[in-house]
Amino acid sequence: MKNLFILLLIALSFSACKKEAATKAPLIGVDPIPPKLISSDTLRTGGQWGLNIGEASSNVYAKFQSIITDKRVDYLAVVGNVFTNLESLENKIPLYRSVYLDETVGTGTGIQLNFTDNKLNSIFTNDGVRLTRWPIVNDAAHSVAVGDAIEGIYAKLTKIKEQGAYTRKFERISIFSKDITKAYDPLMNASPQWYFTSVIDEKHYTTVTLNFSAGKLASIYSTLFETTIANVPAGGDPTLQY
Repeated sequence: MKNLFILLLIALSFSACKKEAATKAPLIGVDPIPPKLISSDTLRTGGQWGLNIGEASSNVYAKFQSIITDKRVDYLAVVGNVFTNLESLENKIPLYRSVYLDETVGTGTGIQLNFTDNKLNSIFTNDGVRLTRWPIVNDAAHSVAVGDAIEGIYAKLTKIKEQGAYTRKFERISIFSKDITKAYDPLMNASPQWYFTSVIDEKHYTTVTLNFSAGKLASIYSTLFETTIANVPAGGDPTLQY
């Protein structure tokens, strides 16, 4: 399930891909079995689970937060949340679960910062190298490190950007993975699509795409899948493995 969403989000968001899978032992001679598509539906009127066509994105987000426990959702991917000005993200970074930094044309040395429990949980380069801090040659005041509080990340990134050797890594700043326990971010109003997955039981899940136009919910596309083995995770974040 997670791989399916990774592919979809990569195609639509043009983000770099982190080769985390390369660190895992391969299953030699075993091909992954794709999930079975049971049904799909597109709504352009009415709504689903209280998410109503025509509502503003801020209202949709509030209603989405109200269903995450019942529908077993633990992520929300915000498509197109890409910026070129770090200053525009002041006070925004704590509302997300990841920040990706890279040049306009993607590089293998782009940096991926992932957050858990309001702390920097992991740092990866786009080519899959795990770091404990970045830049590794800088002192603590001029680098971000695993364990740093999320509230201080923006200030540290500002200092890093001021150093000529790293300025280009701030040409494209992506914040795709929303922390759904936190407040709505007005920047989400410009996104054309949000994604999430609702787990039904150990073998079934529904993927949901919310399509927006001019900041209002225009349509909802839902697809029900069945896996061949009982291993459906309770949600999952498609933006953590770029």
